[in-house]
Amino acid sequence: MVGGKNTVLIVDDSPTVRRLVELVLSQNGFDVISAEDGESGLEMARQHHPRIILVDFVMPRMNGHMFCKELREDEHLRDVPVILVSSKSDVVGQAFEESFGIVHYFTKPFEPDVLVAKINEVLQKVDETERETGALASKADGNFSVSETTATGDTQSEKVNSGISIDLINDKIDKVVRAYFQKDFPVLMKNVLADTLKEAGLVKHQTLVLSGDLSEMSLAEILNFCANTLQNGRLTVFSDDTFAEIFLDCGCLVFATASQKGTHTFLIDMMRDDNRFTCDNKVLQEVILESRVSGVPIGRALVARNIISEEDLMYYLRQHAQDAVTKAMVVGKGSFFLEKDEIPHNLTDISFRMPMPEVLLVGARPLPPAPMFFEEGLRVQRLPACADLMQRELLTYDEADLVAKMDGRTMAELLAVSEFSADVVRGIASTLYMAGAVAIS
Repeated sequence: MVGGKNTVLIVDDSPTVRRLVELVLSQNGFDVISAEDGESGLEMARQHHPRIILVDFVMPRMNGHMFCKELREDEHLRDVPVILVSSKSDVVGQAFEESFGIVHYFTKPFEPDVLVAKINEVLQKVDETERETGALASKADGNFSVSETTATGDTQSEKVNSGISIDLINDKIDKVVRAYFQKDFPVLMKNVLADTLKEAGLVKHQTLVLSGDLSEMSLAEILNFCANTLQNGRLTVFSDDTFAEIFLDCGCLVFATASQKGTHTFLIDMMRDDNRFTCDNKVLQEVILESRVSGVPIGRALVARNIISEEDLMYYLRQHAQDAVTKAMVVGKGSFFLEKDEIPHNLTDISFRMPMPEVLLVGARPLPPAPMFFEEGLRVQRLPACADLMQRELLTYDEADLVAKMDGRTMAELLAVSEFSADVVRGIASTLYMAGAVAIS
């Protein structure tokens, strides 16, 4: 089956990325098909023969490198243009250019308008090449277009008859169009909107819980809502420079991942930077390759090789999740949507659940104080979560000292009774508020 003129295949293991790309491209007139890994991507490509392919670099079972290699070895698909989507910056793109002649690549996250423009640009170049090739082949066969011949009397007669036919056709089309817009179009638009939302995953199985703009509701407030209402599912955050996924179980953090333009911290990178982790580089590369081929998460592969313990793996996964949430909390402008969703299969063996106040406390510390804490009349009151953080010794000395004075005092009163500077007092109060440990009024 050959795909249509605007058929795009997206190959990415992240269902959220696939849904977002499908939504963006379908709204811009493209027919989108998708696959969750390289193997199924090749099957889809052979079945539909798309005009262009978007492929992720890091995927289970068959990664982007293996996918492109197989694609270029298939005589029916080798000329299909490919856009590589990677979180590894230009280095990966340049390597693919050298290996497979792929000159189009994006770094996650990317702006939708830029992606659409790049796809249109690539397809336009393909069309121009095909026209040039067709023109050369036509001249080589001695064929000429109608414009290169002289119109005969019969041709002039055909033009007159065509004029009459066109008038009749236009009249019929006008009647059909009027009836369509009066009766069918409103129903069609409702169906299109419903299908678009389902394709985006926003109302799939009626799972959407909450969505909105991060400039109106901060990530800390959203995560506190999730904790207080014991939410299960996936919280997706995306802006011009950040894309994050946060997985929740009864309001607690299970795992999170975040990428920013040009950077993405992988679990293995975090382990390499830890002085406690020692592993021969050659052995590590072997384990990484085995992981990619088998589809087993790299952490599990390391445990199976007895390179790290189960306890070590959980430690690194906690660090990775905390780091991702901290990165995501910096985002002030962007969008989010919270949906009820099953924990992905590769995360089901994570044994820990991180309480949200603990996660938010660490993530909020690097942030500047919220503007409201510059209001001297703002009243600050401790919440039960504050006592829990103190009991678990998660507060710093300065935080614990100031908490002892937060008994419904205003910011002006706190500044008066504390020996800390105004900046420190405001910063601590703001941090504890974002962590859901204090209330304000």
